[in-house]
Amino acid sequence: MGKKPVKPVIYRPRQKARAPEADDAPVPPKTAKPKRAKAAATPARSKARATWPYVLMMLGAWGVIFGGLFFSHFLSSLPDVGNLMISGPSQDVTILDDRGRLIARRGLTQGQMVRAEDLPEYVPGAFIAIEDRRFRSHFGIDPIGLSRAAFQNAMTGHVVQGGSTLTQQLAKNLFLSANRTFERKMQEAMLALYLEHRYTKNQILTLYLNRVYFGAGVYGIEAAAQKFFGKHASELGLTEAAMIAGSVKAPARYNPLSDIDAGLKRARVVLRAMQDAGIIDENSRAQAEATRPRIVRANATPGSGFFADWIMAHLNDVTPPSGGPVIVETSYDLEIQAMAERAVASGLDIEGEKYNAHQAALVAMTPDGAVRAMVGGRTYGGSGFNRATDAVRQPGSAFKPFVYLTALEHGHTIDETVNDAPVNIRGWQPTDFEGHFKGQMPLIQAFAESSNSVAAQLTAEVGPREVARTARRLGIASPLVEVSSLALGTSGVTPLELTGAYAPFANGGNGVTPFGVLRVKTRSGKLLYQRKAVSPGGVMSAQDDMQMTRLMSEVTATGTGKAARLEDRPTAGKTGTTQDFHDAWFVGFTADLVCGVWIGNDDNKPMIKATGGTLPARMFHAFMSEAQQGLPVRPLTGTALMASAEQPATEQSAAPAPEEKSKPDTFQRLLNGLFGGT
Repeated sequence: MGKKPVKPVIYRPRQKARAPEADDAPVPPKTAKPKRAKAAATPARSKARATWPYVLMMLGAWGVIFGGLFFSHFLSSLPDVGNLMISGPSQDVTILDDRGRLIARRGLTQGQMVRAEDLPEYVPGAFIAIEDRRFRSHFGIDPIGLSRAAFQNAMTGHVVQGGSTLTQQLAKNLFLSANRTFERKMQEAMLALYLEHRYTKNQILTLYLNRVYFGAGVYGIEAAAQKFFGKHASELGLTEAAMIAGSVKAPARYNPLSDIDAGLKRARVVLRAMQDAGIIDENSRAQAEATRPRIVRANATPGSGFFADWIMAHLNDVTPPSGGPVIVETSYDLEIQAMAERAVASGLDIEGEKYNAHQAALVAMTPDGAVRAMVGGRTYGGSGFNRATDAVRQPGSAFKPFVYLTALEHGHTIDETVNDAPVNIRGWQPTDFEGHFKGQMPLIQAFAESSNSVAAQLTAEVGPREVARTARRLGIASPLVEVSSLALGTSGVTPLELTGAYAPFANGGNGVTPFGVLRVKTRSGKLLYQRKAVSPGGVMSAQDDMQMTRLMSEVTATGTGKAARLEDRPTAGKTGTTQDFHDAWFVGFTADLVCGVWIGNDDNKPMIKATGGTLPARMFHAFMSEAQQGLPVRPLTGTALMASAEQPATEQSAAPAPEEKSKPDTFQRLLNGLFGGT
């Protein structure tokens, strides 16, 4: 047998073991690849999926809790609305002047509430068409209206539309302030929702119609119908209903007593909205547009509304609401008011364009503060804004009497020599109207020519705080910034308070609080309020009042206020003009009346070189000349005190002090600086 072949043996040297490298990975033994364990992963994922609904539910629950707390925070501050449908007491107010003549009749509500369903359908329909087209279908808030308003406002870049429903307007008018805050808007929305839940649509409409303001001091549709048209609300025609509904947007502008043409123009907008809403047809609209209703007007002067508004605004300060009709007897005089209105109107008509002055205010009172006339603007119908009581404007040099009174109280005298020269007070360098200085002069001349430099020096010496204290003591209530420029009247005041602060100069030095209400009675004659003659007391010494009377008499005799001087009786006062001619004033007095006049523009645009010695002084002269006719000529109180103190045992001429002290050698110098620093 042969041998099997032998395979050759190949020698391979043993290799040393090498350390494993980072990239090396262990190689698993070759085994059968197991199948993916799908069944093992499914329960965990299913568990996670099942957890999400619980998380969302918990988040939702906490959201409801926090939302409820947030909602309850607002609800806690909302008023009770349970008794709104109960007719409240009438507050019918009849306002009479000092002779018992009717000034105005005003009311917060007007007797029994008028139900919406008792009115012709087009009456509430007019309000729905122009104010809230979807009133019958929304739930108190109108998302469609809100979206439309937001879009229109975004497109124009400013607010041109509002999204408030009638229910929201009712909520605001009944309970909430006019502040445009987030909290107030939230309260308005929540209260609207609550009102919709608590009352029917007709009840909400009834509440709205009986509480909304229509202008001219009128609240409620029954009061408006009687005030404007002399009829009950149930008797209103279509045109009248459209006019009343249209006035809600801007009551001061669109109410029929303010401007019937503007009211009719607005009524046509309402009528077209009513046709678009299907409330009336085209023929009814055309007939209504062709109708001009008869407007009932009171016998009072056109501007008496300013005074009546002021009385109504402060009536509750003197007597609480009585629950019934009341008669208010006032210090007002309709004849003097008519004179004041003529002086303002003619002055603006003749010279307003020349000076670019479009508005004016005039207040007249007796030296004890009893308001006799009040003109709050060019026309009452043009705007409900009362510039006599509410316009806060810089008085300019009309503030200087408080500076000089403070200086007198600190030892200065009116005959001492002062220097009208450049002054630098911590970088502030006041200049006069003329732009140059006059050097050495008596203090009385510096006042008459309204030297800004001298007033600034006096204020720097006594301190702005002392000047402010003096002004407050005499009756200035507006905030005063206690800085050097206060000397030139840079802190704003109202015409009423500035005129009242001049009254102590006219009455011998006693403080006054301007007032208008003398008595309040019920219709049956029961006395609810009687004004007592209470004075804040003396606010300056008799000696200082004498000196201030001499200073202010010199203004009208030889100084910046010559145009205001009355030919037949002693007159005193002070001019005032602010920087860049934004405001011009004259405030002055006789023995019988204190009168303040302001001219300017509502938008604060500068006038054209209008100083206090020009149009305001001439308005003062025109009014006072007429108002003082027939009254006996009496010396100014300060002049009488001075004459009594200096010449107690002699019977000399009672000519006013300014006439006695005018000297030929100084008169020409004063004429040269007639309008300087006014």
